[in-house]
Amino acid sequence: MHTKLTPLLIGWNVLLTALVAWALLGRSSKGDGSTSLPVADSSTAAVTAPRDTAALANARIACFYMDSVQQRYELVKERGDAFRSEGKRLEGNLQSELAKAQGRYEELMRKDHTYSTQAEVKADEQEVQALMARIQDMQARGERQMAELEMRMLEEISTEIMDFLKEYNATARHDYIFSVQSGGQIWVGNPALDITPQVIEGLNARHRAARNAAAPATKP
Repeated sequence: MHTKLTPLLIGWNVLLTALVAWALLGRSSKGDGSTSLPVADSSTAAVTAPRDTAALANARIACFYMDSVQQRYELVKERGDAFRSEGKRLEGNLQSELAKAQGRYEELMRKDHTYSTQAEVKADEQEVQALMARIQDMQARGERQMAELEMRMLEEISTEIMDFLKEYNATARHDYIFSVQSGGQIWVGNPALDITPQVIEGLNARHRAARNAAAPATKP
């Protein structure tokens, strides 16, 4: 249970990068998301469409490093702290219930059933089974809660990044903005394309403004 309720955001970067990359770059596929592959026909020669290199000749390209966003975007830290705190709370509740169930189980096991009726023995067995079912249900509910919380967190962060990039690009007017990840498949040969500092600064400024707007006004 410990490893399931406290994953500490392992793997969030991969998922978030995939979400952002999908939304930013789109997919080279049909509108319904399915790809269309040519069917080989021995009676016809393969036809290769000419590349439209003119469309890319003057393309404006930028990139940002998702690893840095993960480390320095304040919303990520806040949601990560809340996620871990909730995981510890659920785990603490489970451990408390486990201790109670263990104590009751030991009481039942110490009982002398020499003179117990079959009904009494059956009742004790049913209570033990109920204790086990309760703990298992509590564990399953905790895991579902954490999975739902993690998904909402990833969706919120992804949405915030996308919304900021739309605002940013309304002025910057880049044709492509790539999300780059350490160990990923995109290598940036020109450091001048890196807009990571602007992205992080803009994301944090946007987040602070939203947080301040949501904070209750203090009385003078």
